[in-house]
Amino acid sequence: MNHLAKLIKLNNKLCILQQKPSRTHTVLLYRIYHTLPVQLLHDYQILVFMHKYVHHRHQLPPVFSAYFDENNLIHHYNTRKKDDFHTYGVQSEIGKRAIKFKGSKLWNNSPADIIIKHYNHPPLLSTDAGIT
Repeated sequence: MNHLAKLIKLNNKLCILQQKPSRTHTVLLYRIYHTLPVQLLHDYQILVFMHKYVHHRHQLPPVFSAYFDENNLIHHYNTRKKDDFHTYGVQSEIGKRAIKFKGSKLWNNSPADIIIKHYNHPPLLSTDAGIT
């Protein structure tokens, strides 16, 4: 069972709070509150952390100074994904939930027009846009 299953089920009861019919689609309910479902909100927060790691590492605590490894540090030959973060192989569900694994995977798999890659580009998310 998913580690957030109970919270997700509880959160999907937004129809009661909004006095909508129980068959109302949850996407509409989340849209009314201008928020995301729990799992997407979790992924979003991980991506915000990854953005801070890539573009504002000096603002993070020192323990995160070298938290993620890039492929060019692992492989000593040229690969197409040399500038991506290295994702270590994990077998357990707990390992798949680790920030080191999930953060690298989410960042590497994000489309370039949504999350600008961390090499040779200015950051997409900025504090000027009200996102911290």
